[in-house]
Amino acid sequence: MLELNDDAFDHVDEAVAAAVEQRFSAVEGTEWRRLERRDLLRYEGRKFEGGWRLSLQFSDGIKHLDVLITRWFPSISARIALVEHPPRLTWPHVEDDGVLCLLGNGFELDQDDPPAVVENLLSRSCRLIEELLSGEIIERDFQEEFLTYWAYDLCRPRRHYSLLRAAGPSREIWSWNGPAFTLLAETEEDVRDWVRKYTGLTKVHATLPAALLWFEAPPLPTEYPQRARHIVDLARRAQGDGLGAVRSTLSDLNRAKTIVIGAPGRGGPGLVAATVDMPVAETSRGRGRLPSDGFRSGAVPTDILMDRVFGSQTISRSRVIRAEAEWIHGRGRDPRASRLLNSTVVLFGCGSVGSFVAASLLRAGVGKLHVVDCDTLEWSNVGRHHLGGQSVGLNKASEFAARSSAEYPHLDIVGHERTAESVVAEAPDWFSGADLIISTTGSGHADKLLNEWQNTNDRRIPVVYGWTEPFAGAGHALAVLENGPCLSSTVDNLGRSNFNMVTWTEGGVLEEPACGVHFAPYGPIELNHVTSLVCELALDCLLGREKESSHRIWAARKRHLQEFGGVWTEQALALMKGDPRGETVLDRRLPSCSCCSGGGL
Repeated sequence: MLELNDDAFDHVDEAVAAAVEQRFSAVEGTEWRRLERRDLLRYEGRKFEGGWRLSLQFSDGIKHLDVLITRWFPSISARIALVEHPPRLTWPHVEDDGVLCLLGNGFELDQDDPPAVVENLLSRSCRLIEELLSGEIIERDFQEEFLTYWAYDLCRPRRHYSLLRAAGPSREIWSWNGPAFTLLAETEEDVRDWVRKYTGLTKVHATLPAALLWFEAPPLPTEYPQRARHIVDLARRAQGDGLGAVRSTLSDLNRAKTIVIGAPGRGGPGLVAATVDMPVAETSRGRGRLPSDGFRSGAVPTDILMDRVFGSQTISRSRVIRAEAEWIHGRGRDPRASRLLNSTVVLFGCGSVGSFVAASLLRAGVGKLHVVDCDTLEWSNVGRHHLGGQSVGLNKASEFAARSSAEYPHLDIVGHERTAESVVAEAPDWFSGADLIISTTGSGHADKLLNEWQNTNDRRIPVVYGWTEPFAGAGHALAVLENGPCLSSTVDNLGRSNFNMVTWTEGGVLEEPACGVHFAPYGPIELNHVTSLVCELALDCLLGREKESSHRIWAARKRHLQEFGGVWTEQALALMKGDPRGETVLDRRLPSCSCCSGGGL
């Protein structure tokens, strides 16, 4: 609680305050005074510590605006409040305490000229108030920012996650009430599938029918439902069979009903929710009355049920948070999302390169991902793997799929505890029907087999190979498409790359204190360049941007090479046109290969 004293400027630079006040005095007819502590009590809960009150002439008479500042002014801009504000949700852009919403969250102000900033905010405030007085923007802005104003008057903070198609018509939908949130989806199976992935539950119970009421324009605040019967009023006006959608919720009389309201807004469609609890009326005998009282089980007429369930009881209003795939990947505005969500990718090798490639593909929105790896995660892997310590001792592919399914329950992620060679030999449907295959195994033998399979099958499925040179001095992403050379253009008979960017004084491969255990040294930071290279080429293939086989190479900084005893090869210097600085992505022309007709690119 603020203490009442006359000095509210203890933490405000007096020179800045004087400059602002000089600007006030320069405006003819403007009366102003400094705010006292008692004036700030109306803004309790905010961090305002000072400000000014101005008397200004408007079309309907004198009004007062408070210019409110915190101790961090002018680094944090002033806010403007209308002292004689109407009741909440009468005007848009006016909060409960009269503070005006003038600027979006991305708006930047000049902190070096506080008087000009305050003058600009006052000008915006006066213009807004005049528009509100005329009434010309009230309905428009309430409807365009429907989600904002619905949230001003929430009755229940419970989260509602939506997998719904945010469009009409009104229809029956399905819901699931978990301990922390309610899930909304188009079908019961959609609900069960998402919840299984997210929670790890094998069986999902307590799914319920719900209703979506769709409108051509959002309701105004005066139309927001306050009681259950108002839901029925809205249903009659909804697009499509709104009443039928609401009636579908009556199949279960024991649990609350969820009604979703949707409509287009300025920034796209929006959804909100209303919850109707089952009515329990006190009687003279002290017990509650149920909707089915007075009728045999299942024999209550629908009209009577509607009156009893959607009666005079108050409802709870909540936000709806969109969680469908198109919203997560681009907020409904990324034209690539639909194609990626309908894509299937098979990834061989869930190691230091492959695990991060897989994770990035999921973030990009690849709809179905099969991850293949037969190895177990060990502590020595954790420093440069997407998985962490809790996954040690578990299969890399299966564990990646399990954890990623919980993180991305809107996608399909499958782990296969198998070798790449066995999958290529068997060619199951999920492999041979993929849209893209990626190999990051680091195994020349596996890559050779995959290349042979691709050539045998007319290269109808693009394949991207990714690998890293020691110390991540260079990284490679090679795409083999229907046109152009195949992998044999770049590897020898053992599947080892015949084009290397760096040579190392110590050979570049290290050995653990165990028989036959070797590894290529590099850290997670320099590895990021390589995984990004592979991911970008993979997405280009999925989106149809690549038309021929191609080879992209990340060349690290020269200083990085020197730190670990590396020098550029003659091949590398030729590709870099003699510039040894590195830190760049290079496109290499693939040479012809003897095993296929593809010529060099």
